[in-house]
Amino acid sequence: MHAPRTPSAIGSLTILSMSLAAIWNPASAQTGDSGASPEAAARIEKGIETVVVTAQKRSQSIKEVPVAITVVNAAQLERAGVKDIGDLARTAASLEFGDQSAGGAGGSASIRGIGTAVFTLSAESSVGVVVDGVPLGATASGLMLDMARVEVLRGPQGTLFGKNASAGVLNMATQAPIIGDHGGNVQVEFKGDHGAAVRATGNIPLNDISALRISGIAERNKGVYHNVLTDEDSVTDNGGARIRYLLKPNRDVAVNLIADASNTRSENAVFFAPSVAYATNTAGNHQPAAEFASCGVTVSKTNNQVCSDGDELTRAKVRGFSGQVDWTLAGGNTLTSITAYRTRKQGPESVNIGMSTTYDKVSNHDPYKNARQVSQELRIASPGKQTLDYVAGLFYADSTNDKNANVLIEPNPVLPSPPVPRSIATNNLQHASLTTKALFGQATYRLTDATSAIAGLRYTRDSVSSSFTQSSVVSFAGFALPATVKSASGSASESNVSGKLGLQHTLSKDANLYATVSRGYKGPQIDNDTPVNQASASGTFAGYIVKPELPTSVEIGAKMSFLNRRLDVDVAAFHTKIKDFQEQNCTLTAVGALSCIPLNVPNVTSKGIEADIRARPLPELQLGLSVAMILDTAYPVGFTFDNENVGGQRLLYSPRNKATLNGDYSWTLPGDYELKLGGDIVYKSRVRYCNSLDPECSFGGHTVGSLRLALRSPDDRWGVELYDRNLGDKRVPNAIIYPLPGKGAGSGFAYSLGENSFRRIGVTLDYRF
Repeated sequence: MHAPRTPSAIGSLTILSMSLAAIWNPASAQTGDSGASPEAAARIEKGIETVVVTAQKRSQSIKEVPVAITVVNAAQLERAGVKDIGDLARTAASLEFGDQSAGGAGGSASIRGIGTAVFTLSAESSVGVVVDGVPLGATASGLMLDMARVEVLRGPQGTLFGKNASAGVLNMATQAPIIGDHGGNVQVEFKGDHGAAVRATGNIPLNDISALRISGIAERNKGVYHNVLTDEDSVTDNGGARIRYLLKPNRDVAVNLIADASNTRSENAVFFAPSVAYATNTAGNHQPAAEFASCGVTVSKTNNQVCSDGDELTRAKVRGFSGQVDWTLAGGNTLTSITAYRTRKQGPESVNIGMSTTYDKVSNHDPYKNARQVSQELRIASPGKQTLDYVAGLFYADSTNDKNANVLIEPNPVLPSPPVPRSIATNNLQHASLTTKALFGQATYRLTDATSAIAGLRYTRDSVSSSFTQSSVVSFAGFALPATVKSASGSASESNVSGKLGLQHTLSKDANLYATVSRGYKGPQIDNDTPVNQASASGTFAGYIVKPELPTSVEIGAKMSFLNRRLDVDVAAFHTKIKDFQEQNCTLTAVGALSCIPLNVPNVTSKGIEADIRARPLPELQLGLSVAMILDTAYPVGFTFDNENVGGQRLLYSPRNKATLNGDYSWTLPGDYELKLGGDIVYKSRVRYCNSLDPECSFGGHTVGSLRLALRSPDDRWGVELYDRNLGDKRVPNAIIYPLPGKGAGSGFAYSLGENSFRRIGVTLDYRF
């Protein structure tokens, strides 16, 4: 195992930063000599806003935290048009998302090429989603509403954030109420034929010690898919609200109560669109291209047409409540308690997977897929800036996941029956329970004024159990066979010790270095699918254990500022080796049903170099650059998926190179109006979306750009913005599925699409009060 060549990479980026400084210094001098007013001179010297994060369970400047972090604040989220959690991939180079409809709002995320989009009910994500201190798990909602900031913490974060953070954490904070402030805003967004949205927020001071903040959203997105059979576009309606209550009876106590709710409903062609359809499949019993053409679908890699005679309806409801109490004790220590209860309810849902009106149709009807979670965290943190700073605590979480799914397969009706069935109806009932108990702590000891040692430890005790019952009825012309009932169940308990060691050194007030070694952990899963699929008759079987995922990561980083904080450069080099990486192998049965089996990949390595640059070379100009070069993330030699050797191939959703660049330039117009021109560019190298050696399972390197033009009133009370996102209408998929469902092996490929897969032109109007 060879560590990455980190010193040269960091040195190169440092030289680049100093070169930029040399370029900007003369410009600053010229501006200062031009006779500018004192007010203009003050604006010129204005640097980058200090970024405060809670990556170590306390408020700190990002420069003080020995963790690779990309931070996106509220203004950046608004400018970039971040409306749901998947949009965050446009702001952080190391962050990717797969198809959220399959892996859940947070379950499809990957950081540094590592993620786990596994359908098993007992599975958890490798990337934790934490909102206002609460880990959301399977109850995450994709909506981004009234956010203060998002911190993308890269690398294993299990010491402080727990077992579902083996690749990283999306640590989010919503806007808190402001005591004594009356205010709010309303924003209306028009997307032409593709929908509209209304967002509103109000801050209400109740008295001298408390305040309320209420925010809400109603949004409609149209036209991602078009069903040629019904001549209807897909429609997704999102609605959500959050209420935050803050009570500060004195300066030592703060109570935050937060309740949130969101609903999502999609209808009309909400699955995959065929992108490649061959003349015949391998068996020769389907003519995919002709079958789609007969229904009016023109198959291509820019196609968003589908042909479905199903209901095509999906829906979900998320509800959550949390209470946080912060109490500053004598001596400055802060005691924090966070209690949370959350639910996510999906269904009833109906999706036609067969993708056309011909035979071998596969229809899913899921009465429900529900998740419930209760969590409690209790911790104490030192006041900071001490010789010994620490945070220590206890964590408990209990969750249950339940799913009821019905699959109806309709083979070719013109073939003789028997031997060919007229239908195969299957009902799957699944249940999973997960309990976690943990004791954690992390301390920073100042060896000298400039050097500190870091040590952290977490003890986790996991219990997981899962059951699966499958009942199948095969019907022929005039009769049906007795139901085949197969069930499997299993349980596992696991104890784990993970932790972190490191050194941090301050070169100057503008430069910090750090080096850390982290050990992460993600708990076991129960595989009931394999024993049920292997059984040919009714019976009860034992589930298989999918072993815990254990990453070990070495990271070296530097955080530097130049030009009086007008240029910030954060760089990191990392090497992560994961033992028993949790993956799944999805294949289609002979008649087109999707079968996904969880498994362990013996070892996976992710290594590379990252950089985040924030710059304000002029008071009117702001720039941000995030770059990631991930040099590995390959399956081990000889590893097979669906009888194909994928050894040496990159993991799914893991581009080798990715960069995001954003910028905004503002002008002051007559009458003190402000005009701002902005844009962003995302470059991504080739990405694999499905586990096949066929090149159609990948999407080639590409660049997506967006522009925006905004005008604000002199008093900043109102504004209007015109945007054009995905300027080139690049049809980038969220996922690729193969072969075409219902068409058999060798039939082709289909793309899962999202709103970001299309060019969108729109306008937003906002008013602040």
